[in-house]
Amino acid sequence: MIEVQEKLPGLERIRARFLEMLVERLGEIDRLCDSTVSGLSPREALEQVQTILHKIAGTAGTLGMGSLGETARTGENTIIAFLGSGGPPKEQVYRSVADFIILAEETLESARR
Repeated sequence: MIEVQEKLPGLERIRARFLEMLVERLGEIDRLCDSTVSGLSPREALEQVQTILHKIAGTAGTLGMGSLGETARTGENTIIAFLGSGGPPKEQVYRSVADFIILAEETLESARR
């Protein structure tokens, strides 16, 4: 993939690298969601998921993936609210992360076509 990236114009090369990173980040989120794998407390895991979503939200919109960025930002903000005050309900936190994962997988699938 790196050889192909070197031939792409600047922004497209960055976008391709972002998509590769997105695959890695989805793997990290998956690992963090299983405490037997991550070894972290639920709070620590959510803090790390929030950090991942923050990074994605900040980059996705710049690369023309506004919906993905907005969904990541929603997940990030939902986690922040939950960790800060115990609300919204835990189920809403999980739903917002799941919404992001679903859209990220759809984005990756679309990019492969």
